[in-house]
Amino acid sequence: MKRYLGIVLAAMFVFGFAASAFAIHAEIPSETQAAVAKGTTQITLGGAIRVRGELQQNTSDFYDDAQDNKAYYDQRVRLRLQADVTKNTTGVIHLESGDLNKSDYTWGTETGENKGSYAYKGNGNGKQGNLYILEAWIQHKGSGLFGTPAGFKIGHMPVKLGYGLFYDHSKFGDDAMSFFMDPTKEFHIELLHAKVKDAAATPGAYVNSDGNLYTLILAYAPNKDTKISFDTTYIDNQNANNSILATLRSDSHLWNFGLRGETKVNGLGIKADIELQSGKTTDNGTFAAPTADIKYRGYAYLVGLNYKIDPVMLSLDYAYGSGDDNATDTKNKAFQTILSSLQNYTYAYDYRATTAQGASGTGLANTWYVKLGGNADITKDLNADLNIYYLRAAKKYSTKYDSKKIGTEVDAKLTYKIDRNLVYWVEGGYLFAGDLYKNFTTSATKNVDDAYAVRHGIELSF
Repeated sequence: MKRYLGIVLAAMFVFGFAASAFAIHAEIPSETQAAVAKGTTQITLGGAIRVRGELQQNTSDFYDDAQDNKAYYDQRVRLRLQADVTKNTTGVIHLESGDLNKSDYTWGTETGENKGSYAYKGNGNGKQGNLYILEAWIQHKGSGLFGTPAGFKIGHMPVKLGYGLFYDHSKFGDDAMSFFMDPTKEFHIELLHAKVKDAAATPGAYVNSDGNLYTLILAYAPNKDTKISFDTTYIDNQNANNSILATLRSDSHLWNFGLRGETKVNGLGIKADIELQSGKTTDNGTFAAPTADIKYRGYAYLVGLNYKIDPVMLSLDYAYGSGDDNATDTKNKAFQTILSSLQNYTYAYDYRATTAQGASGTGLANTWYVKLGGNADITKDLNADLNIYYLRAAKKYSTKYDSKKIGTEVDAKLTYKIDRNLVYWVEGGYLFAGDLYKNFTTSATKNVDDAYAVRHGIELSF
């Protein structure tokens, strides 16, 4: 049955370009204009309720002789308040259910009121979820120095650089501050600092761990169809290992240089992105002699085309992320990624299964793919999205089984608008697993099983 479960997703391909690190907004419909204001202040309230159910098969072990499946429902609640105090000053408070590392709570509870005479007591009849701060920021824009439009944004907010190949914290966000200016209508300059880690108050910590991101962003848009941006990012991570029991302490310093752009020529959309990295991790050797530095030399690139043959938008992408071909030397050539637990491209391979980098959600690290996609509005209310990926590792995963064949994945998504701001969808991905996954079985002679995941959901935005 698994071979013809051609169910699968591919998140609706967005060809938009994030020139600014903060070009990410909450999914609040434009019709939401619930203004409850005093004076000139406008208060906009909004939010969303989402319920999803998912089935996964073989996304953990790829064994053909072992069971590996899971099925569950989850739910998310969002409440968002935006205060436009003046035309120049805005504040946002955005709350989301879940916990520190999840946006959803799983249906069902192991505890509850232990009342009644039913034989199976103690479950259910309990409250669900907590509310955490997803966003809380202040933004001011004004004339700036010498009359040049400028401003700042400070607080907890989503942070994403470009297409998100290297850095994408748009799911839960970072504590950050941004200063920006627009010398001309076409030219944008931005300085960003994000505090990504601070373990100064961690109980039992032997040393303080401190992580910071510093970014300079330059963006130029000569017309509505052409955008170019460059950013240089420095990640400074001090005492990354802060356990009191650890024998080694390490400082990591990583530079990432990103250059990207997009344009449209006679209806043909063209985009490109290249990321180059340099840096090192230094072992402080607190309790032992320090080992040699690990030097980073990763890179990645993406090129894509899209063209609309009404009603279908066709796309063709090629993306490559370098891998490390020698685990014993002091050079790490793998493309380093810092990502949220979001679907980066494929639904099964990158989002749910173990990648050629040895974990899920590693993005383009040690992976390259060719993607052919199509998106169409079948009716006014029904949209279909289909993507086919050919996937390979840039370098072999291990010496256990020497193969770079990740496999072929088919992703699909159907979205139906039931009512205004009420949407239902079915999505999923089926990975026809290649021989690389023999590295994850108990024996290299065993066959691997394909992996798939299917999810449906409904969301009301208001």
